[in-house]
Amino acid sequence: MIEDPFSLSPNPATLFITPGLKSALHKIRYTIHKRQGLTCILGDVGMGKSSVVRLLYGDFLAREDYRTAFIPNPSFKSDFAFLQGLCGELDVPLRKSYFKQENELKDYLAEQYSNKVNVVIFVDEAQKLDQKMLESIRSMLNFETNTAKLIQFVLAGQLELRDRLKEERNKAIDSRVFAYSLLDPLSFSEMKRMIVHRCEQAEMPLPFPEEVMEAIYEMTKGIPREILKLCAQAYETSTNLMGEKSVTMEAFEIVREDIVRV
Repeated sequence: MIEDPFSLSPNPATLFITPGLKSALHKIRYTIHKRQGLTCILGDVGMGKSSVVRLLYGDFLAREDYRTAFIPNPSFKSDFAFLQGLCGELDVPLRKSYFKQENELKDYLAEQYSNKVNVVIFVDEAQKLDQKMLESIRSMLNFETNTAKLIQFVLAGQLELRDRLKEERNKAIDSRVFAYSLLDPLSFSEMKRMIVHRCEQAEMPLPFPEEVMEAIYEMTKGIPREILKLCAQAYETSTNLMGEKSVTMEAFEIVREDIVRV
């Protein structure tokens, strides 16, 4: 049970799995299992990338045949700081130069591979990776045997990440992306099922009549974060401010006007 059905926190337990997201998760897991190296989760602001990457991280964290690291925000001052941050998450000893640190990581990866352990790095907000950090990832993807990558990367970022990887200067790393997964806005049917899913998890009756759901969808265009914000505000206004048991169109209009005014 969850306390707040419309929380914006990236809680994997509340993630609603659409057919499109199920397909994306399959591609990402396949890339990791088969040691293909690099996969990217792409989506506009508010599409649920953080929830998806945290779901995947939690799945692999629980497995003994995987070692994982999660970097929620790669705002490091340099590529060396990025490499050390990654190594620190894996408990790899830290060294005082980039060259020695990279070699330390390479030795660690070779040891893990010999023990049949797959090392996976999850990076959220990956559009913040600067050019040198992208080059560092490209270099680490060269750690491989004749048949498998010794390290796997899952990058989750805004569409800006795709645009940067498609630049000519990043052709070498773009060619190493095994699969891109693009998170699309929800359809109206998917939005309704997501709201029902959230309410069921909170063990509360569905407070939104059909006409309010239609109005929410028209305003949010199917973007999950915007849907949840509007649901939370309309529910609060209708139940606590107006004393209604369900969300009315009057409450929705009050919230809509406040948002439009800003």
